[in-house]
Amino acid sequence: MAKISILQNPTFKADVEIPRVGDKPVKVQFVFNYLARDKLADFTDADLSSNKEVRDLLEKEPTVREVTAKILDHQIEQLQTIIASWGFEEELNEANLRALAGSAAAVPEAILEAYRGAYKVSREGN
Repeated sequence: MAKISILQNPTFKADVEIPRVGDKPVKVQFVFNYLARDKLADFTDADLSSNKEVRDLLEKEPTVREVTAKILDHQIEQLQTIIASWGFEEELNEANLRALAGSAAAVPEAILEAYRGAYKVSREGN
């Protein structure tokens, strides 16, 4: 009988449909970092905290640019945590992540949803 490790792979692949303004989405393969349950909880807690910070900021009647910058900064932190590599020709670095995430609001959400979706599939399979 073959032995199977109890450990998850440190990374996993997923195709992400990257939205393109005025064009069809393009499918790009991402290699994501696996996060164990405790690290995934920290990741989610940071997201909840950021959402609260945005709500608090909105009470101060900020500009759209200020709100956008706050959200984008958090999304960049999230993407840096979860993305190990990507199928774009550009190098994976903060500047290129900002260029990608800043291209359209739907882009970082598509990546994050694909990441979350991989965990959802594993929950449904158990």
